[in-house]
Amino acid sequence: MKTILVTGGLGFIGSNFIHYLFETYKENVIVHNVDSMTYSANVANVTSIENAYGGSQYMFHQVDICDANAIDQILKDHPIEAIVNFAAESHVDRSIHDSKAFIMSNVVGTQTLLDMAKKHKISRFVQVSTDEVYGALGNEGEFTEASPIAPNSPYAASKAAADCLVRSY
Repeated sequence: MKTILVTGGLGFIGSNFIHYLFETYKENVIVHNVDSMTYSANVANVTSIENAYGGSQYMFHQVDICDANAIDQILKDHPIEAIVNFAAESHVDRSIHDSKAFIMSNVVGTQTLLDMAKKHKISRFVQVSTDEVYGALGNEGEFTEASPIAPNSPYAASKAAADCLVRSY
């Protein structure tokens, strides 16, 4: 039985990943969904999962990933094998107007998750990033993970910082 903590699991991409986990592993997966339920959360995204697996294989935790005590408690109480971090502030224009929420969620939140993963000896940590960390592409070409980072907004810079933190751990 795989036990996975998914952050940002009420968002579009995170919730689709949770659906993928249950479609792929069915009765062989337990998912702990951590989401702070900000503007991009949509409970309806996982209603069918909650109805089918809630309480036994699917648990929802309304928690901010910056809350080290809450994350610590979840990891103490459940045998988590992997963390997949989808949680993020992601609205580019809003990041230009006020970047604090982006730094908190995308950088401090990721650092909190990494510290807790280290403390609880969780060896698999998947950071979901964005191509925006590489900057503007232009009319031709492609980015790879080996491309130099060149973020052009506070959002992209916060995701690049998170990626660097993950790499450093």
